Amino acid sequence: MFLVVDTNVIFAFSKSPKVVELVERLREAKIKTITPQFCFNELVNLKGKVMRYAGFSEEEFGLFLREAKKVFFVVPQFLYEDFMQEAKSISPHKKDVPLFALSLAFGKAPIWSREPRLRRQKSIKVLSDEEVEELIR
Repeated sequence: MFLVVDTNVIFAFSKSPKVVELVERLREAKIKTITPQFCFNELVNLKGKVMRYAGFSEEEFGLFLREAKKVFFVVPQFLYEDFMQEAKSISPHKKDVPLFALSLAFGKAPIWSREPRLRRQKSIKVLSDEEVEELIR
């Protein structure tokens, strides 16, 4: 099974013990966490905010990105770009189109996000932290 992961979850992975535990449990349950490249690009753009939130130095931020890429498999855009047009018609916001395209490319894999607006559509299941926890059980 695949679970598409939004930037805000990866951001939380930098400090939230709850998210770290959920990710470990997902790995134990053999659920693959995948994310589009744009999520890591977004994290780099939010570098200062991530560093303040997690209390990272420059070096620790770089280490965090390397470790996060081991946990959240980055799927190159060419593997889901054929689904971008359909994703545009589903996504509540244009910046989230790659998440929905990736989900479609993986058979409507659920999306794990802390962003309530992603739930405005009814085509693809969007899971909260609590729903991810239920999924693992």
